[in-house]
Amino acid sequence: MNFALHCGSFEAERYWRDSRLASIPAIQNIQTKKITDSMDELLFVFCKTGDLLLTRHVMDSVQYDYIRSIGYDIHMNRNPWFISDRENEMDHLNVFEIMNISNVTDQLLSCFSLEKATLEAFAAIPGTLAFAQRYHLASHYPEQNIIQRINAKSYSLEMRDRLNLPNVGRVVEGREQLLAITREMLCDGAVMLKDEFGVSGKGNFVIHSEKALLRLIKHLDKQAAQEKLIRFVVEPLLDRKFDFSCQLYIHESGEVQLVSFQQLDNHGYAFGASHTMSESFKAHLYDSGYTDQVLEIGRLLYQDGYFGDVCIDSMILQDHSIEPLVEINARKSMSLIKHGVDGLITDTQLHSSLIQLNLAVPARFQYEHLLQNLNQQQILYTKEREMGILPLSSGTLISPLTNRDQNERTMGRLYFAVIYESQQHMQNVVAGVNQSLLDSGINMIT
Repeated sequence: MNFALHCGSFEAERYWRDSRLASIPAIQNIQTKKITDSMDELLFVFCKTGDLLLTRHVMDSVQYDYIRSIGYDIHMNRNPWFISDRENEMDHLNVFEIMNISNVTDQLLSCFSLEKATLEAFAAIPGTLAFAQRYHLASHYPEQNIIQRINAKSYSLEMRDRLNLPNVGRVVEGREQLLAITREMLCDGAVMLKDEFGVSGKGNFVIHSEKALLRLIKHLDKQAAQEKLIRFVVEPLLDRKFDFSCQLYIHESGEVQLVSFQQLDNHGYAFGASHTMSESFKAHLYDSGYTDQVLEIGRLLYQDGYFGDVCIDSMILQDHSIEPLVEINARKSMSLIKHGVDGLITDTQLHSSLIQLNLAVPARFQYEHLLQNLNQQQILYTKEREMGILPLSSGTLISPLTNRDQNERTMGRLYFAVIYESQQHMQNVVAGVNQSLLDSGINMIT
């Protein structure tokens, strides 16, 4: 039987990023990285019966049993790739690089007929092709240099020009160019500085004043002294009303398929939630010519050698105009995961949202208690219930950090889908989630 092997590391941009580039100010948080490393659990929504999902950390058995109970009859790795003592040693590697050097991989995959398997990666990052070749998996991805080029923020600027879209963004190289161009833009308002491979809000830096610009320059000067290269995208800060995204799939034949539209509720410039888009707004996107533009983006991507999943980030501005191309992400996306959840819905009167909550989690927290609480409230999604809360990950909530004070709290994140019939129903269900978290001793971080 043919099947797919699903795997991937989120925030793929960090693996494409040139290490020689200078970086913008950011708070380094080991707990945030641990959460990101566990986000691969969300990939189960793409799985069909008999598929294999490989994750960096072993999924909690309670969550594994739960997703199987709602119809995901899939296989997973149930043993660590390495002993815990080597965790820090593996920290800089992505999941493909880890599996390529782990002795566990051969043993696990020997149980499957891989000549009938296709690799489905969240993103094609270093190590992906080597993994596919080593285990003779069918894989359909362009060359790494093409993927890297298309995911750079500067490529999105190039694409705006090719589409004859208004393009106020500029690529700046070096200290003096950054100073001069940003100063010029500041005369008309705040400026957004973008890292070439920034992701999930961590690659953006808003400059409101000359003073803030000079602080940034001082920060970059220190890196330039260490021979780091100053290269960023700068553009005026857009007067955003809300964000939305369009998911495409570009076939190897060149056919461009429009997969879905999703409305976004971002926290600043980081993902917050993804919602089903109204039919009236979809109609507006077609009538305005937006869909023609994104299909043309797909055709131009194919001309440049790319095929596969694409997520195009877009905006509605305060004046109700459409900013069709904010950036291009040549990979799967959170909104595509949300679209995967939509596949569970058979009743046309139901909708779904994908929501993220940042949490302070006590050391003694047990994931099983949270699921039990949600079920007791009759808001946990089940095959019979067909509505409610569908938890998408446990590892992002249960920190793999060890040897910590039992009174200490760590940062965690809950990703869940809500399947609902009305806005009021959704609000009631989310309120039930919030109460269940409090009952489990978990506090929300706003």
